[in-house]
Amino acid sequence: MNLWMLAGLVALAGSVGSLLRWAVDVLLSHRVAQTEHSFVAVFPWALLLVNVVGSFVCGVATAQWGHSEWGLVLATGLAGGLTTMSTLAVTSANHLRAKKTVRVALWSLLLHLVLGVSAAWLGLLLGGNPAA
Repeated sequence: MNLWMLAGLVALAGSVGSLLRWAVDVLLSHRVAQTEHSFVAVFPWALLLVNVVGSFVCGVATAQWGHSEWGLVLATGLAGGLTTMSTLAVTSANHLRAKKTVRVALWSLLLHLVLGVSAAWLGLLLGGNPAA
């Protein structure tokens, strides 16, 4: 596969990942916003879901294909488009600034770290992890 085709496939997979992230956010945020419990209503559930699933996908893709072309398409493109560090940072900073939702920010950061790394580890394990 030539470089231009690879770049196009990574971009296409990234677009699919981004659209999936947007769809999850729209669908899940609407449902969660209807809850009575304030912590549940303001917690970034959709963000946590896409980041954990994306970490798992990245782990599987890395274990199966490493830095090959398909590994790049799936890990860099699909998982990279699905996950978002910048939104996690801004969302957490906003919750910290609000003072009333500091607890939401701290729980979100902790869960993202623990569940994200665990999902990546599980993906590597289930994917075969040829690097180990």
